[in-house]
Amino acid sequence: MHSYALFANFENPFGDTGQAFAESVASVMHAETLGFEQAWITEHHFNEFSVSSSIFALLAHLAARTSRIGLGAGAVLLPFHDPIRVAEDAATVDAISGGRLLLGVGRGGPFPDQFRHFGVSNDESRSRLFEALDLLQQIFADIEVDFNGAHYRYRNLSVYPRLTRPTLPIWLASSTPESVALAAERGYGLMGASAAPSSKFRQVLDDFAALNPVAAPPFVAARYLLCAPDHAQARAEALPFIRDFGRNMRAAIRQIPAREELRPFGEAAPAFDEDALLAKAIVGDPAAGLEQCQALQEELGDYPVVLLLKPASYAPEVNRRSLTLFAEKVRPHLS
Repeated sequence: MHSYALFANFENPFGDTGQAFAESVASVMHAETLGFEQAWITEHHFNEFSVSSSIFALLAHLAARTSRIGLGAGAVLLPFHDPIRVAEDAATVDAISGGRLLLGVGRGGPFPDQFRHFGVSNDESRSRLFEALDLLQQIFADIEVDFNGAHYRYRNLSVYPRLTRPTLPIWLASSTPESVALAAERGYGLMGASAAPSSKFRQVLDDFAALNPVAAPPFVAARYLLCAPDHAQARAEALPFIRDFGRNMRAAIRQIPAREELRPFGEAAPAFDEDALLAKAIVGDPAAGLEQCQALQEELGDYPVVLLLKPASYAPEVNRRSLTLFAEKVRPHLS
């Protein structure tokens, strides 16, 4: 593994938004003290459980509460946003964090309500994503921009603040051939979902490498985590969260047209069964966690990878204990 990251989704099982924010911030600060190199957060809308709709506001707050850890947007749902505002917010967060922003972007996520309420169709989301990326690149590179696309048109556009470093690292939360090709051409990183098998990660990385890519950030591989002193205890603590995640994803699949490219994270319904999710997670005592990480390393070979760990409990204290055990008992034994 290249480095380790916390997937700090701002989740609200308490029915109290203030508590949800405070607990997630505390977990990011804890991860920084444990030596995690990065913390990533998601963007979700119209969801009472996942309350991270204002992703740049949350990243700005985390920048003020931390000093070293990289802060990742995993990912900004770019077709739902004005690219100019994304450029402004990204440059602002990067500046106040001292150059710690990691910008992940995606086409819209697996939830139909997001497309419906933002008035963006699935069919045009990829073209909007790629065109918005074209525009962002020009805004970051040039003081004055002329842009004439299918979705966005500007003349004499100047956007401030400017980036305070030469480039901003960008990741695509996608494994489609079109996204892999664009990432290879432009030097973007790629992100892999927790529900995807490691064999799919390896195939994406092999396809990426075959395109002779320009230098790109490491691949970000998401995995659920619950590490406990006792193996059976870890599985028991993780199962409620993992079962609910699988149930929600299977429900999302039932709501969308039967098209492979619209499946949540590109996976079919069986990928979200309890046993399938556990097989792709890092759940167990430290010895089992080490074995699971080593198996992932072996599958991915020498490719540089950030292991993005998503705590798999509704209880913040259980998640922070899990992160501590991983940092102290598992990570030191990984290459």
